[in-house]
Amino acid sequence: MKTKKTFVIQAILWAIQGFIVGIGAILPGVSGGTLCYAFGIYDPVLDVLSDPIKGLKKHWKMMIFVILGGGLGFVGFAGITNWLLNLNEAVVLCVFVGLIAGTLPDIWKDAGKKGRGSGSYIALAISFVAIAAVFYVFKSVWHLTIAPNLAGWLICGLLWGLSFIIPGFSSSTLLLFFGIYEKMSEGISTLDFGVIIPLGLAMLATLLLFSRLMKLVFDKFYSIVSHCVLGFVVATTLMILPSFATEWYNILIYIGCIVAGGVASFFFSKLCNKIKPE
Repeated sequence: MKTKKTFVIQAILWAIQGFIVGIGAILPGVSGGTLCYAFGIYDPVLDVLSDPIKGLKKHWKMMIFVILGGGLGFVGFAGITNWLLNLNEAVVLCVFVGLIAGTLPDIWKDAGKKGRGSGSYIALAISFVAIAAVFYVFKSVWHLTIAPNLAGWLICGLLWGLSFIIPGFSSSTLLLFFGIYEKMSEGISTLDFGVIIPLGLAMLATLLLFSRLMKLVFDKFYSIVSHCVLGFVVATTLMILPSFATEWYNILIYIGCIVAGGVASFFFSKLCNKIKPE
């Protein structure tokens, strides 16, 4: 009886963790992979993805509740973010920028947990400059956007998959930059299967194809790759900053939103670190 009660409590915790990971996946600036790592479910998820048969034999109970919770958080919060963007896009973008900024100290600390050499700093600088330059050309010169069609949803799924296996990588930030985030979140929240099916298939394919490769790359070049991700995050954050209005009160509101988002994200990261299993 005691064992059954313990399992019920554990299952509820798994579902709650999955729910928070799902919310993190839809929120720009918050990485689903980082939250998986914080909750101690990152390695089990990679085990399942890199070797499904062996991994599911070991972790199938956890996966059931984590996936159920994650799906609820992902779909439910998509509607909220879409509503907020329709309400005031510039203010919401500033909050998102703050959310990203608040995670940077934690990403920096995590990137250096296996040491930092000169190669790490070079990787960070090259990543930042290259991504900022490429995105500037995409947005300001070519005016490149991702269309809300089948190809666009497949790209969304690809980016979502990467965000789960690369801690610190936020697909939502990129989707905001390319102008497809709002349409995608609307499709998810209204259960539009024309959006959900291709997105889900591309996400699953990405997870299955790249999880083992990412595990090997991180194991061998952890510091270099982590600092590349950090440079990527900083560059994409700057790229989604909205054009500031000239009115002083709007400038104060925008700055306040960035600070509020940063503080909330910073303390959420601290909370995740406290509950992280040894």
